[in-house]
This record gives sequence, structure tokens and C-alpha cells, in this order.
Amino acid sequence: MGRGWRDFFYFSKADRRVMLVMAGVLVGVVLSALFSVWSGSREAVEGPPADSLAYAGFFDSLRQEKAEAPHGEAAYAQEGKRRVETFEFDPNTADSTTFLRLGLAPWQVRNIYKYRARGGRYHRPEDFAKLYGLTKGDYDRLRPYIRIAEEFRLMSDLYPEGVPVRDSIPKRPRQEKFPEGTTVELNAADTAVLKKIPGIGPYYARRIVDYRDRLGGFVSVGQLAEVEDLPEGLERWFTVSPSVSRPLHVNRMSLNALRRHPYLDFYQSKVIVEHRRKYGAIKSLQALSLYEEFAPSDLERLQPYVSFEE
Repeated sequence: MGRGWRDFFYFSKADRRVMLVMAGVLVGVVLSALFSVWSGSREAVEGPPADSLAYAGFFDSLRQEKAEAPHGEAAYAQEGKRRVETFEFDPNTADSTTFLRLGLAPWQVRNIYKYRARGGRYHRPEDFAKLYGLTKGDYDRLRPYIRIAEEFRLMSDLYPEGVPVRDSIPKRPRQEKFPEGTTVELNAADTAVLKKIPGIGPYYARRIVDYRDRLGGFVSVGQLAEVEDLPEGLERWFTVSPSVSRPLHVNRMSLNALRRHPYLDFYQSKVIVEHRRKYGAIKSLQALSLYEEFAPSDLERLQPYVSFEE
């Protein structure tokens, strides 16, 4: 063997160069083959690059959302559309729920409240047309239903032929008020009775009745504190015989009907409708306690109003 190695040097210089080149090529081929085998096994173990997986997952999610859209979010968008109503209203006293039912946007309602908070009043129906963002079409639709109370109208409108002499203007009879110690049944009192309570005029009387209608009836005097802008200290004038005139039928009512209740917002109403769709009728409020949208306090105040009839 040692002699064979020495024999290598008996070849000519050109022959030795050719043999070395061929050996180098052979070693390169072997190393290349080994590297290919090693790379393939590594890719098989590690899988495709992370970026490729991220892109694949992204496009898979897009395809899934597109496939689910008719039964998913698109359905909620369709169900969440507000039904526009038309009925008589006074823009000086109407509350936010009234304006929303009439088709106004929430930001327009906020502008109305800011205008009234600064002392602004709508003296004529035409004044309402100045509401920022109100289109001519919406004004023309609402104009026949605007009713301005006499207390907000201009003297020139009340007396188009000229303001009469002061002594000839008939004086309004002073509103008779209940003496201290009188109590009124909150669920039975109409606006005429409510106005006899000291501190309550036509505006607050209407607000109390409107809120009572939305609730379906008061179950405690303490709920008066939920009436927006109502003066404090009026609870002593009332008693309550808990009575629910319009139960909250959670297994029948639509999303829009549910969300009109003061104790349910859009997302809570959406949970109720979705729960019915997936699991059937709701048997108790315990089923809603599993959702983060409902806190224990929410379920507690809903309890007197909920009906589980199918």
C-alpha cells in the first residue's frame, strides 16, 4: 500500500494534475448529495417557514369569514337596522329614545340636547329644520308631526293679530299642588296627577310616564332615580304596587324590540337572540349569566320583567 502511494509520483506532472481534478470533482459531488439529503430531512422536520404559515392562515381566515358572512355578522347588521317611526313629538321635550325612533342619528340627538341645555328652544316647526345634519327629506317627513307646546311658542304666533292688553289676557289657573304627606301610586298616576306633586311640571310628568311605559311598569320607587334629569327627593311622594304591564318576552321578541327596554343594550339583546338561535328557548336567567355581557346586577334588575313563555 505504501508502495502504491509512492507510485503516484512516478506519473507525469500532467497526469497527476488530471487525477487531482477528478478527485476534487468526486468529493464535490459526494458533499452536494449529502447536503441535499440533510436539507430535505430538516425541512421535513421543521416544516415550511413561519411566514408561509402566517400568510396561509390569513387567507384561510378571509375565506372562512366570506363563507360565514350571510349567517354571521352580515345577519346581525341586517337585524340591527333601526325601524324608523313617525308620530307626534315636541322637539323641546322629547327624550333621546323618541328622537332615535324618529330616525335621527345619535350625534344629532346629542346636538339637540346641547342646544336645549344652553337655553335654546324650538318656537316654530321651521326652527327644527336648522338642526345640523338634518336633510330636507327628513325634515319634510317629520314636519307634519311636530307639535310645539304653547309654553314654547312665540307671542306673535299665539296672537297673530297682535298681543292683547295685559289685563285682557286670560290668566292660566295656578296648578294646584298636593299638601306635604300626600302619596301617589306611581304605576297608576297619569300626567295630570303627577303635575300636582311639588317639583313636577309638565316636562317631568311626561318623562316619568314615558320611562314607565318603556320599563313596562315600576317595581320600586327607587327606579325614579333612573329617569334622566329628574329632581332629587321626589320618592317621598310615591308608593308602588309592583306591577309589570308589558313583560319582556325573551323567547319571542326581536333584537330591536328587546333593545328598547331600558335594562338591555344592543349587545345584550344580541346575546339573547344568538342564544335562542343556537340552543333554543331560554328557560331561566341563569343561562345568560354565562355571558360576559351580563353582570349579576344586570340580571337582578331584569328579573321582575322577564317572561320565558315561548
